Amino acid sequence: MRFTGPWVALLMFAWGGPLVAADKPNVVFILADDLGYGDLKCYGHPYARTPHLDRLAEQGTRFAQFYSTGVTCCPARTGLMTGKFPATFQKYPADFGFAGRVTVTELLKKADYRTGHFGKWHIGTETKAGTYGIDRIDGAEDGIRAIKRGNDADRGRDFPIFDEAIKFIEANKIGPFYVNVWGHITHNPVNPAQALADKWKDLKVNPTDFPPQMREKFSAVTAAKGDISDGMRRYLAEVEALDADVGRLLKKLDELGLSKNTIVVFSSDQGADMTKADLGGLRFNQMGFNGEHRGGKHTHYEGGLNVPFIVRWPGTVAAGAVNEKSILSGADWLPTLCTIAGVKIAAADFDGTDRSDVLKGKDGERTKPLFWKTNNVRSEVVVRDGNWKLFDPNKKKGEFELYDVRSDPAEARNLAAKEPEVVDRLKVQIAKWNATLPKEYSKTADKD
Repeated sequence: MRFTGPWVALLMFAWGGPLVAADKPNVVFILADDLGYGDLKCYGHPYARTPHLDRLAEQGTRFAQFYSTGVTCCPARTGLMTGKFPATFQKYPADFGFAGRVTVTELLKKADYRTGHFGKWHIGTETKAGTYGIDRIDGAEDGIRAIKRGNDADRGRDFPIFDEAIKFIEANKIGPFYVNVWGHITHNPVNPAQALADKWKDLKVNPTDFPPQMREKFSAVTAAKGDISDGMRRYLAEVEALDADVGRLLKKLDELGLSKNTIVVFSSDQGADMTKADLGGLRFNQMGFNGEHRGGKHTHYEGGLNVPFIVRWPGTVAAGAVNEKSILSGADWLPTLCTIAGVKIAAADFDGTDRSDVLKGKDGERTKPLFWKTNNVRSEVVVRDGNWKLFDPNKKKGEFELYDVRSDPAEARNLAAKEPEVVDRLKVQIAKWNATLPKEYSKTADKD
């Protein structure tokens, strides 16, 4: 007897066969831009109002040790899309694309997912439908320009991105679908509508509410005649607007009955900008907070790499949990999601590893170290292996720096002189990895 139509799906389910559409979870990946580790209320900000993201964390798991794959926008997104460390690309992906390397969206598209990308791109010059297996690509730039003209003054600059993502979800509610929602908040310039900033008019910053690095930022801005309270009001107004847009998307999933079978992820591409003078002067409104971590965007210290990561998947990912032990990377996203969606890949082709067990509640030790290097043969190389993180100056001036980031997340105590055996072991790992990288890079100026 030959079975066709819905009987095939029914029998495959009964026999434990491949996942069918009804079994595959939908996925929404929301990525903020330059949002610091401590910029949400649920991650410890003393002033932020982020009720929707806090609720997302209450309904899912909040991770404390999730690492971006880069310290600027393109490298961070490269790792998420390809499962590869960005330094392995000879040509800079923002200008040249991914050079034929497979992406998470291509793999899911082959597994019958409808795929969409809304918002910031920065992973190649081609944005037509079908690029990287993405059915619809929309930067929603017209809406952003409308905000600059003064329309929609009570909404944040990312609302057009969320509007289009919500429309895509409505149109593909039968599923399965995968959607990137990559906003611009809180990337420079931070300039929210006055109506949004006015909601914070009573805020007065007390520097003692923050750790030393943040107080250093306050001092630098004050010395340059900036107003830290005004800057904080405007910054938090943007964060609050982002939170409101996340709330709208979550509400739509509820209305469509999709929340139970949809994985919602929220993260940031890298840490907050710490107003570096060599990047065009102090940015008074860049009041992003990286918690107790040292450094920020453009640095390989924890403030630049350790970013928020919240995952909600009702019935599978633990609700109200905080995972402080497991080390995760943006490079893990592709292999992890492929496992969840039943997509077979060759694990050896990727730098990231399948961490689906960790998402489901297991405190699994990481078996592969994490590496960072910018696309410059002379730049420093950094490795995180277990509790240890080593900075190798490579061909630039400087000294080796070794930190036990588990006990010293502020990276205040360089233990290189006290732990020579650890340094030597990690130096070998760095040398082996560095030897596999391109001997030269093709890269135009990074406009991030």
